[in-house]
Amino acid sequence: MTTVTFEVKTYEIKISRELTATSAGVKSKFPAYILCRGDNYHVVIYILDDSSPVPSNTFIPERKRGTIFVPKWQYEWFIDLLRNEKPVYCYLNNQSPDWNALYTGQEPVGEHEM
Repeated sequence: MTTVTFEVKTYEIKISRELTATSAGVKSKFPAYILCRGDNYHVVIYILDDSSPVPSNTFIPERKRGTIFVPKWQYEWFIDLLRNEKPVYCYLNNQSPDWNALYTGQEPVGEHEM
């Protein structure tokens, strides 16, 4: 089992009318994706079209690349996290890729964010 945790240093967003990708034989439709990069690893968060099948997340340690497939309604959650929190980390797991996730560092209780 290989697990990796890295700090997300940069992100980029691509929004289009309709993009497609095939993962594990499942062809997905998505109007956007978010590419999050760390120093050595990266993760692509695919924002799926409502009509798209949902492939399983992946992590390929040799390519230092993971994927997270989410429904369109979760797009705002990811963007809010990336825009407003620091630090943001990514967890990737090749045996349990459904656990692939973004998360924040520890913050004090009651902190007011401006």
